[in-house]
Amino acid sequence: MRSGHEATVPVVLTGVGHDFPGAGVPNSYFEREHPHLGVDDSWIRRHTGVATRHWPEPGEHHVDLAERAAAMALKDAGVDVGQVDLIVATTATARPRVNPTTATNRYMDLALPLQRRLGADRAFGFDVTGVACAGFLHASAIARGLIATLGIETALVVCAENPRPILSFAHRNAALFGGGAAAGVWRRAEGPSGLEMVVLDSDAEHFDAFDIDDDDKMVMKGKVIGKLGPGLLVDATRRALAGAGLTFADLDWIIPHQGNINMINEVCSLLALPADRVLVNIDRRGNTSSVSVPGCLAENVHGGVIKRGDRILAMSVGRGFSWGAMIFRYGGAAAGRSGE
Repeated sequence: MRSGHEATVPVVLTGVGHDFPGAGVPNSYFEREHPHLGVDDSWIRRHTGVATRHWPEPGEHHVDLAERAAAMALKDAGVDVGQVDLIVATTATARPRVNPTTATNRYMDLALPLQRRLGADRAFGFDVTGVACAGFLHASAIARGLIATLGIETALVVCAENPRPILSFAHRNAALFGGGAAAGVWRRAEGPSGLEMVVLDSDAEHFDAFDIDDDDKMVMKGKVIGKLGPGLLVDATRRALAGAGLTFADLDWIIPHQGNINMINEVCSLLALPADRVLVNIDRRGNTSSVSVPGCLAENVHGGVIKRGDRILAMSVGRGFSWGAMIFRYGGAAAGRSGE
């Protein structure tokens, strides 16, 4: 077990962005194009909570989505691309040959192609792999650590997913997944840190709950995830709150991993979460893996729901299992907010 720690160097999430490409793909697509699955709109909604999801158009790659999300986040932060010192990227859906992150290279990394696309010449970058849906939490913790270690000012965290080329339409869970990108800008701050607590953990006993088959398609043991996932999210949430000395009353918003509506509902029930403060977008976007938490965050920021200074708890569980929770303020602390 890995306990969480308070931020030792003040950082603030100064901007966020998102991109969900194209028109939404409705559940009727599966009835029409894949009747062998035996699913309809009612079944998909009941078992996953998804009504629509977004898939990039043919010829569009992870880096295209990531560029748009990053540009939105930088604009929201009021940061020029030339000020970016570090890019930390993550994706769970890139594959050599069958689903590379760019149109011109078969490699799977995202940070370096994105750096060139953005023209972030001052930055250095790398990818965080193997944590899937928990990618934003891990990448943000790494960004905070490197801001402290290297004395840099600005880190850009980017998540991008394009699941369509690796979905196996022999399995009903193909209806669950959507694509997109999300980004956040973390900056060294003066005064209280906007990143108040991070809890990260992993347990490799069920690492094979996720796999890749001989056709390079994604394989997921949904029953294992459904059985164990809620408890892991509950554990991380409780530890994060205890470590920060906070209660649910101190939170403005809660963003659970948008993995499956039934998992979300179970977590909400186990924690007795206040329903009016739980933010969900799985119905419109599907399960977007690493984009899940930051995508929901960015949509609600740019939709006017989340305000600067709001305190947020986000939780996620990904491959491995790797899971965690993070308590932070969007835009830093504002005078007079709860818990100060």
